[in-house]
Amino acid sequence: MMKKIKGCLNESCEAHIKKRKFKESETFCSKCGSPLSHVCKDCFMKSPEDNDKYCVRCHANHEDRKDKDKKVAAGVISVALAVGGVMFKYGKKAFDVVKNFKG
Repeated sequence: MMKKIKGCLNESCEAHIKKRKFKESETFCSKCGSPLSHVCKDCFMKSPEDNDKYCVRCHANHEDRKDKDKKVAAGVISVALAVGGVMFKYGKKAFDVVKNFKG
């Protein structure tokens, strides 16, 4: 589990605009004095306490991206296995044809 990130929620504060991260022990923004809160690592909006570093929307986006990456990886692996199977089955014949063609 990754650490939660603390930030200033005051949208007009320089620390919020620059997405400055504060230490867990800090309770108030050093720029504007507003109370600090746990914020989303991606969008810097207040994140719920039960999530580690992302708001609900960004957490869902990360999960969707993981699912898509898994599907792409599975497709690549199945194509590689299919090509490997064809090469295994016809590899020697193809090699002999190329060898005879050169000579």
